[in-house]
Amino acid sequence: MIVYLHQSPAAGAVERYVEQLLEGLDEEAVVIAPEGSELPGLRPFDPSLSAPAQLRHLVRELRALRPRLVHVVDVWPTAFLAARFAGVPRVLVTHHTPELPRQDNLVGRVLWRAGWAAHPEVIYTSESDRETDGRKGVVIPLGIDLRRYSVGPRVHEGRVVGNVARLAEQKDQRVLVEAAPAILERFPDARFAIVGEGELRGELETAAAGLPFEFTGARADVPELLAGFDVFAFPSRFEGLCLSVIEAQAAGVPVVATPVGGIRETVVDGETGLIVPVGDPGALAAAVCRLLADPKLAGRLAAEARRRVLARFSVEKMVERTIALYGRL
Repeated sequence: MIVYLHQSPAAGAVERYVEQLLEGLDEEAVVIAPEGSELPGLRPFDPSLSAPAQLRHLVRELRALRPRLVHVVDVWPTAFLAARFAGVPRVLVTHHTPELPRQDNLVGRVLWRAGWAAHPEVIYTSESDRETDGRKGVVIPLGIDLRRYSVGPRVHEGRVVGNVARLAEQKDQRVLVEAAPAILERFPDARFAIVGEGELRGELETAAAGLPFEFTGARADVPELLAGFDVFAFPSRFEGLCLSVIEAQAAGVPVVATPVGGIRETVVDGETGLIVPVGDPGALAAAVCRLLADPKLAGRLAAEARRRVLARFSVEKMVERTIALYGRL
């Protein structure tokens, strides 16, 4: 038996990752995650429990289940300790975002050090993340369902500059809003689409008042929306391996992004996209305008990015490599 441990109640990329692994697994599996999660094989826990109470709960669960392997699907030091105290033979963790800024209190810092002292085996989703973190581990990139992304003719009026992400400080869509006037000065027919939901939506809508921005909210038809973008602008402050960028590249959209996390591998400046500094609306505007003004350059970058994505980022390849790491019974 394999047990997956996940601490976040929010649905997102990590939950899709677990679902993909479960679909490819050929042995019994259980998921321990917060109440309300829709992951299959769920044994729920209360995420409001204190760290000591979580530790006791997880130890009891793992001792009862007696798995041969625990896979913690994002960094959760309490889960590392619980697996070791429960005598689980192997503990793996997928470390998605080593660049994530930490603001722990004293208890959090102690748990962080103690958890990593349990020496879980680490899976990174990009070589950049492994280098940033500095621990030994293996690199297994995340995968997407490549069949959902096809390159078709972009038939629409005007030019569309788009972004798909949570509306949060990390993603820094404010920079795109601040870049818009300079883009509109050169391309008055340009429009902007921000796809996603989050705590900054109201603030961003206020900042974009009077500008041709559409805030779509969360959408299930992202591949279809990407097909209408002329440029994908992604001014994020920090990332792991960014699936939003990979999805845009799979859809054949030229990308302008910041050199953070795994983006440094997927957006190679002048080869598979254009790179701009973090927090620089002027540079973002200039790069977007460069692509809008030069369709041949935009097409060349998009084609090479799509070729690399198709070769590297399939769900099937990610699942196969991860399950091979688990070993057989």
